[in-house]
Amino acid sequence: MEKIKKVILKRLAKLKKAYIDYQNNPYDPETAHAIRTNSRKLRSVLNFLKKTFDAEEYQRLNSELKALAMIYGPVREADILAQWCAEIARDKPDMSGHYRNMFNYLGKERRKEMRRTFNKTNVRAAESAMDIVESGVENLSLDEKSDWGRYIKKRLVKKNRRLMNDYDTVDMDDYTAVHEIRKKAKKMRFSAKYLGKLTSVKHKKMAGEAQNIQDDFGLVTDARVNRRMLMEYAGKADDEALEKLFRKMAKEQEKLLHKKNKRRGA
Repeated sequence: MEKIKKVILKRLAKLKKAYIDYQNNPYDPETAHAIRTNSRKLRSVLNFLKKTFDAEEYQRLNSELKALAMIYGPVREADILAQWCAEIARDKPDMSGHYRNMFNYLGKERRKEMRRTFNKTNVRAAESAMDIVESGVENLSLDEKSDWGRYIKKRLVKKNRRLMNDYDTVDMDDYTAVHEIRKKAKKMRFSAKYLGKLTSVKHKKMAGEAQNIQDDFGLVTDARVNRRMLMEYAGKADDEALEKLFRKMAKEQEKLLHKKNKRRGA
C-alpha cells in the first residue's frame, strides 16, 4: 500500500508545482495546460482506486480536482484555438489579409480569460481546492489488500478490454460517445502509466494504446470546441472583415473534422 500512496503523493506534488508555475507565469500556454493535465492524472489514479477507499471521500476529492481544472479550462481552450489558427495561417497565408487582426483579437480574449482566473472568487476557489485535495490525499486510507499487484493488473486488463471495444464500435457522428471514450482513454492511460508499473502487466503498451485513442479523438473534440469559439467570436466581432475570417476559419475546422471522420469510416 505504501507504493500506491507514493504514486498518489507524487501526482499531488506535480499538481502543486503546476499551480505555482501558473501563478508565476500565466502567460505561458504550458502552465495552464499543466494544471489541467496534472489534475486529470491525479483524478485518473484516484478513480482507478476508488473502490478501495471511502466513496464520499472519493467524490469530494474528485469534485475539487474537477472544479480546479475548470477554472483554467477557458484559458487552455483559447491557447488550443490560437495554436490551430496559427497552423492554418501558415498553411493558407493567402486565405485572408486580416490574420493580424484575428490574432490580436484572440490574444485579447485569452488575456481576458487569464484575468478571470485571478479574480477573488476564483483565487479563493482554487486555493481552497488545493488545500482540500492536499489534506485528503495525505490522509487517504486505502483498504488493505494481500496482493495489490494482482488487483491492479485485473482492473487494468478489464478496463483496457472495454476501452478497445468502445473504440472499435463507436459511431463517429455521436460526439457525446466520442467525448466519453476520450475521457476513458485518459483514465486508462494514466492509470496504466502510474500504477501498471507495480504489476506484471504490459502497462506501457496499454498506456500507449490509450494515448493513441486520446490523441485520435482529441482532434475531434478540439475541433468541436474550436468551431464553437470561432462562431461565437464571429457573432461578437464589430469588424466585418474579422467576422468573415472567423467564419472562414470555422469552415476550415469543419473540413478537417469531416476528413477525419471520413478516414476513420473508410
